[in-house]
Amino acid sequence: MKAFVRYIVAAVLVLLCMPLSAQQRGHRVVCLESWEFSKDQFNWSRVTVPHSCNAIDGHSPAYYRGKAYYKTTLTFKKEDVNAPMFLLFEGAAQSAEVYVNSKHVATHRGGYTPFVVNLHGLVRAGDNEVRVMCDNHEDVNLIPVSSDFNKNNGLHNPVHLLQMNDVYASPTACGIYRMHVSTPEVSPEVAQTRLTTELVNDGTRATTVNVTYTLKNAEGEVCYKKTVKQKIPAASSLSVEDNFDLKNPHLWDGLDDPYLYDAIITISKGKKVLDEVSTKVGYRYYEMTSDKGFYLNGHSYPLRGVSEHQDLAERASAMMPSDYDRDYEIIKELGCNMLRLAHYPHSDYEFRKCDSLGIIVQTEIPWVNVCGINADQGYYDNIRQQMGEMITNLYNHPSIVFWGIWNELNSWGNKPEFQGKFDAERVLKETNDIYHYAKRLDPYRKVGFSDDSRLHHAKWADSFEVDYVSENLYNGWYQRYGDPGHFTDEVKKLHGKKCASICNISEYGAGVNPFCHTTDTTLMLDRDDDTRHYEEYGNWIHESHLQQIAALPYLNFTTAWVLFDFAVAARQEGYVDSPDGVSFTDNPARKYTNDKGLVTRDRKVKKDVFYLYKAAWNHKETTVYITSRRMTHLPSGKPVKITVYSNAKSLTLYRNGEAVETMNSTGENTGVIWKFKPLEPNGDRDTFMVVSDNGTTDQVTWNYINR
Repeated sequence: MKAFVRYIVAAVLVLLCMPLSAQQRGHRVVCLESWEFSKDQFNWSRVTVPHSCNAIDGHSPAYYRGKAYYKTTLTFKKEDVNAPMFLLFEGAAQSAEVYVNSKHVATHRGGYTPFVVNLHGLVRAGDNEVRVMCDNHEDVNLIPVSSDFNKNNGLHNPVHLLQMNDVYASPTACGIYRMHVSTPEVSPEVAQTRLTTELVNDGTRATTVNVTYTLKNAEGEVCYKKTVKQKIPAASSLSVEDNFDLKNPHLWDGLDDPYLYDAIITISKGKKVLDEVSTKVGYRYYEMTSDKGFYLNGHSYPLRGVSEHQDLAERASAMMPSDYDRDYEIIKELGCNMLRLAHYPHSDYEFRKCDSLGIIVQTEIPWVNVCGINADQGYYDNIRQQMGEMITNLYNHPSIVFWGIWNELNSWGNKPEFQGKFDAERVLKETNDIYHYAKRLDPYRKVGFSDDSRLHHAKWADSFEVDYVSENLYNGWYQRYGDPGHFTDEVKKLHGKKCASICNISEYGAGVNPFCHTTDTTLMLDRDDDTRHYEEYGNWIHESHLQQIAALPYLNFTTAWVLFDFAVAARQEGYVDSPDGVSFTDNPARKYTNDKGLVTRDRKVKKDVFYLYKAAWNHKETTVYITSRRMTHLPSGKPVKITVYSNAKSLTLYRNGEAVETMNSTGENTGVIWKFKPLEPNGDRDTFMVVSDNGTTDQVTWNYINR
């Protein structure tokens, strides 16, 4: 009875976690949320999937790396046992072994891409136990080997049970949507469309079915419909497709108009629907240029945004739909039109959010840091496998424009104990091989990689066969401490190389502790002490980069690192707090975090730099934000320097209710960084208010202390 109740509850929750249409016709999909969890297979606790045992200990000096076990019970009626059935895992980290009724049935190596387990002949009437062993041990033949992010354990993405009729669309050939939509040529006048799936006949007799291809617009109106008869031999599969032109398509036009159609393939026999699959379709065309940047649907569309990890305090990578919904409200407020979902394919739910919001995406496989001269062939096979799984499963999302092959393959993360000395020549060979493999799977998107400028110094760097190169540059942070101005010099060097003439910046930024402050610029430039990540220093770094990016129009995309702080067990930095710039206190709770985020890991604090980018990118609302507002005291003997991030046309500064200055321009190229003339402190306390031309205001009060 308990198993039956769990089954019904899971069915009700299907709309929250399944990437299919709201109405499932011809098959049943159950989201398997209720599992038991154990690290030793003796002590079990009830958990809800998505789940990771690193949800808490990931924010610590040593997070759990080992084997973890999950089990659940599936209950079937006698008449259902012989029907085609599958388990669909959207992500089991970092490798998984699957057992059904104690029999080992599948192995999957890769923690971020979906895989399917065929249950045919493995289940019986009554109760059936499914047990999954997840393992995040260090494995030198499984990417990622070394990384500046935690390699979490667990069923951190949804798991589904699929129950089919004898004839159905394959859950393996075309990924989790069981169909692919290709748009080879798109223009305002016509959009070429190809719908593809693989039909499977698990029956003992050949059968003829009707295959209906349908396209509906966002209003539910049928734009195209065609039915063909298809004969499928017994116990066989058959790839089918339909090609048609859609006249005058309503284009998916980024943030302004993320218009989506529905593509549907229905398999029927007589009046009975045997199976039906559907997916969203966004018609768009784009161009990367070496001199004018990115174009979407024929118009200039510079891609400016942030990178992001699948990570949340007290959840780790096992995030729920409600978590993503909250995060994307923050992303909408920020106003960016580009996300780099790093350093691995994220949950499919995120890509659906980006589709619906009009956010363009780069996603990538977790080939990070490591490529040694002693690497086994199995390592390169795993890289290729994960690339294929990423493209196959995420193929339909119009938000995805860029497939990434690797990130920062270089010597700093390639410790000799992993695979030996770094093998740059093998990087070149494997990159080119995987590039061509990816283009065979998907000839319509761009494929490239993200470097940190080391490989570009090699004499054979121009031999990379990729569509684009992105660079991770941390001028003023890791590179040339205290001088972010060299960013432009580095970009120009990169842009001058043949392999990087199509140029992007995939990472830049600085560590920011929003509770550590200073007005002493000599302290701000002291990067030898990595315990103090002053918010004012981070503001300066980001202001400088935003200004330089505005002067480099040939950058196709730029993504600041990173949107949210995230857990990294190896990092111990930025943990000193200073509310007044005078007293400094260790705060151990801030350790084991990469704090380069615009927002804290718990999403409770939007740092100053969040509002810098909001002012630059969000044109739908007026931003007026005074920086350093969390600083409790200012020095009484020094002028007060007030910086405001705003996209207003003019600002007036008031002190204690009296107007002191009006500015009608920022005087710099972003138009959002306003710096008022310094003011001498007025007594022991001042309240400053800034009012925009349309009446939007912000206010802060500072006390003064002698130093």
